[in-house]
Amino acid sequence: MDDETLSLAPMLIGLAGGLALFLHGMTMMSDAMRAMAGSRLKDIMARLAGNRWSALLTGIVVTAVVQSSSVTSVIAIGFVSAGILTLGQALVVIMGAAVGSTVTAQIIAFDVSMLAFLLVAIGFGMSLFKTRHVVSHLGSVILGLGVVFIGLSMMSGFMAPLRSYQPFIDLMASMSNPLLGILIGAAFTAVVQSSSATLGVIIALASQGLIPLHAGIALVFGANIGTTITGMLATIGQPRAALHAALGLFSFKVLLVVIWLPLMGLLERIARAVSPTAEGLALAEQLAFEVPRQIANVHMIVNLSTVLILLPFTNLLAALIVRVVGNGPQPQGRDALAPALNPVLLEMPPMAIDAVRQEVVHLGERVSECLNLAVPAILDGRLASIEALQAQEQLINEHYAEITDFVEKLLQPELSPDICRTAVDLAEAADYLESIGDLIDKEMIPLYRRQSERGAETDPQTRERLGALSEAVGHVLKQALQAVAEGDPTLARSVLNTKSQVRSLERAAVEAQTFTQAHEGTQRLLPGALERELSESLRRTYSLIRRFARAGTGGQRMGKKAAVGKARK
Repeated sequence: MDDETLSLAPMLIGLAGGLALFLHGMTMMSDAMRAMAGSRLKDIMARLAGNRWSALLTGIVVTAVVQSSSVTSVIAIGFVSAGILTLGQALVVIMGAAVGSTVTAQIIAFDVSMLAFLLVAIGFGMSLFKTRHVVSHLGSVILGLGVVFIGLSMMSGFMAPLRSYQPFIDLMASMSNPLLGILIGAAFTAVVQSSSATLGVIIALASQGLIPLHAGIALVFGANIGTTITGMLATIGQPRAALHAALGLFSFKVLLVVIWLPLMGLLERIARAVSPTAEGLALAEQLAFEVPRQIANVHMIVNLSTVLILLPFTNLLAALIVRVVGNGPQPQGRDALAPALNPVLLEMPPMAIDAVRQEVVHLGERVSECLNLAVPAILDGRLASIEALQAQEQLINEHYAEITDFVEKLLQPELSPDICRTAVDLAEAADYLESIGDLIDKEMIPLYRRQSERGAETDPQTRERLGALSEAVGHVLKQALQAVAEGDPTLARSVLNTKSQVRSLERAAVEAQTFTQAHEGTQRLLPGALERELSESLRRTYSLIRRFARAGTGGQRMGKKAAVGKARK
């Protein structure tokens, strides 16, 4: 027994090393394929709002690209919490991810250990062509695939001694009770955070003839349940909607096991019928030839069939989850400032840009609300409105900080130039909005205080002229917000074309104040000064709005090449 125990040390070390190579190869493939897909993933994700079949296809395609159903599921959960997807849509995407993951299982079931080093050599050579991005990324995919097969080969080779290790033989015999296999598969998957890794280990064991098909099926069931742990972890710190999506993933995987566990005998027969056979070999050799492909086919059969069974009931399942769990408390304070800026979106830069644009417009709506409130509050001496303005201006500052923090995280060296430029433009647009908030707080509100201290009143004619100017500036801000929301330079030009109209209102107000002072004496000098300052503040606000419209629609990109280059370093 001591010899057997001692012999386990190198085997476990080899198994851990092989598993590490396997996971590293999967990561290389995932990163390279996502880089090749680039902004096209945005077009794929845009189809999520369609019918069930298009959402299902999206889940399959995205998982095939990123080579991880867990990643796709986590992205879907993040999109739900960000309000981009409904729970029903997310459940369909998650189901599509389950089908997409079967591609990985089919790939790793091939016995191409003899070609693994050739794939590494070819992939490495192609990856050296850094100036040819597509060739380089494709080389990284091939290199990663070769590393995956080397890891599988290592795991398979180091586990060969288990053929004569009695405790392991006893463990496999005990898996006539499938619940034990499910428990082991779920626990291992929860630890390594990858159902593909679990399938890799299962197939490596099978390639040595170490496990029969029924034990492999139980482990596959366990891997399906264990992969939900990643989704559950993704809900930490997220709104209740994220928990709904994670529970949907968990429910789907549990229902998969519930449906197929009583039918394991039928499943074995189906898997054998659709898989190649090797009659005439010794039992261990026959198992080594047949079971890896049978396990991969089982994984595909159970996931695809369960999806087809449950697909018509996704909305019902979503409603049931919400009813049982509840919607939870609504986010308050800083948590409610920028709900669209979910960190999950950083993995999908085009979607992240859309979220930033959405929040810049949301910030602009806060500023617009302040601007519409400011002038009447100052002219009418409304203390409660002034206090509300100060509180809102603090929210504007915090909202602006959330946007800039998110953009800083988004600006990474590998970001495409177009997305980088748009991110910088939107950050600058947010800066102009925050400057309007500061102008209201630092210039307009002090005017109210000075007027209140003097006890002076504004005559109806002046109030009307300043009100007209304020209303015109507020209307231009709404036009600018629409232009930025749609990213439309044409609408932005219509904002810029309002200059003569606004300046005309400004001149009318100033000239009327000068005329009044000349005819009413020195007692009008202080009120007139206040009115001039308010007109000047509105003029500066209008100038900031024009700059906001240009920046938010990409109208100032020519002058930002240096800033973009600096952001990408």
